[in-house]
Amino acid sequence: MIAENEPIVVSADWMMPIVAPPIAKGFVVLRNGTIQFVGSHLPDQYSTVNRYVLNGYAIVPGLINSHCHLEFSDLQSPISASGSFADWIGRLLAYRRSQSSVPKIKALARQAAIASGIRESYSAGVRWIVDMTTEPWEQRWISSAVAEIRKGITVPIAPGGPIVVQPCIEILDIAKPRLVESIRFAAEQLDAPKWNGVGEMGYAPHAPYSTSLATTQACVDLSRTHRRLATMHLAESADEVAWLERREGGFRELLSPILGYNYFEQIGQVSEHLESLSRAPRSLIAHGNYLSEGDLQVLAHRSRTMAIVHCPRTHLHFGHRYAKSQQYPLAQRQTFGVKHLLGTDSRASNPDLNLWSEAKSVRAEHQSLSSESILRMITIDAAEVLGIAPSYGSIREGALALLTAVKLPSISEPENHKNVLEHAYDRVLSPDTESKPLELVLMSKSPH
Repeated sequence: MIAENEPIVVSADWMMPIVAPPIAKGFVVLRNGTIQFVGSHLPDQYSTVNRYVLNGYAIVPGLINSHCHLEFSDLQSPISASGSFADWIGRLLAYRRSQSSVPKIKALARQAAIASGIRESYSAGVRWIVDMTTEPWEQRWISSAVAEIRKGITVPIAPGGPIVVQPCIEILDIAKPRLVESIRFAAEQLDAPKWNGVGEMGYAPHAPYSTSLATTQACVDLSRTHRRLATMHLAESADEVAWLERREGGFRELLSPILGYNYFEQIGQVSEHLESLSRAPRSLIAHGNYLSEGDLQVLAHRSRTMAIVHCPRTHLHFGHRYAKSQQYPLAQRQTFGVKHLLGTDSRASNPDLNLWSEAKSVRAEHQSLSSESILRMITIDAAEVLGIAPSYGSIREGALALLTAVKLPSISEPENHKNVLEHAYDRVLSPDTESKPLELVLMSKSPH
């Protein structure tokens, strides 16, 4: 076993710093959980250091999942999306109600689901997860899951652990008791000591069909006071738009029996919720499938601290229909200047929590987008919007040594260096690549 303070050198077919051009046959030096060097030629001072040679691999920054619901990680397959989106929400709520009503049993099941989701995410090379959090939930669950992962790692990694979960407490006021409960829970978590593996708590006014404009504004005020992230499901479905604009569609039947006066008297339009969220220090819009041009202008003007989180395979699961096609208008929105990140959503709408598969899905669906821009969505762009760069999101000196190894497809012809350099991003994101935490790959190799 290599000592914690002992440097190690890793060489690979490609180093992908993201903030700098790809490096063919590059080197990275890791020590005390941080990157000490990255480049094409290894300095003499590291010539006798333990070296791992990863032929057939590229090294990319640790992946960042910007939208997830870990609590549903016990589902073996997605919940059917037949019918309207409101129908799917109804089935999701029925699944929640089917779980044990005994608090202790429910909590244990939730803890197990969250731990399973963390392990699954980590195994694909994810290092940071923005998680939508509801009760029951405890920080120690995250810390325990991260500690279990760390037990099996025999090479040095960052002191804080191999993965971080950033909880965003969902706030709902569709009925007054829910508002009181969720605000209380958020306040408790904000005041609680932070456990290892847990990022700074954020606020998540859930969605316009469950959270009034007044509550969204209150969450944004809290996020400004405490300098925290705010995130919200917004313009997710045609049902949502029909409900907000005309009180029609699938949500009318679903919500009418439970609507509270507080919510109904302060119902807000998508644009109003978006404008409120734009006041937060940092904010994420989950999905944003049906945003107007005016909404996109708001996002484009605040692209340094505000982004849409697109969940590609969840989008395909619901089969959203637009005026001209079913394809999410990602390229057009990027041209407009809107920052996009990627997330997995949950196993309620996705077959797994493999963020690398989401990136490959985007590559397959949106041929006009560059592979480099897609990789940025799950690395440096996410890190910058979340405020965790330069520790995360890039391979550069001083960043955390939480990197991801990508197994590359073999090539049958000799490589022309210039041509390969131009297409390095495409090769790294090609369909038959796989991603893993760098340390798991190193553990399967012997140093030279």
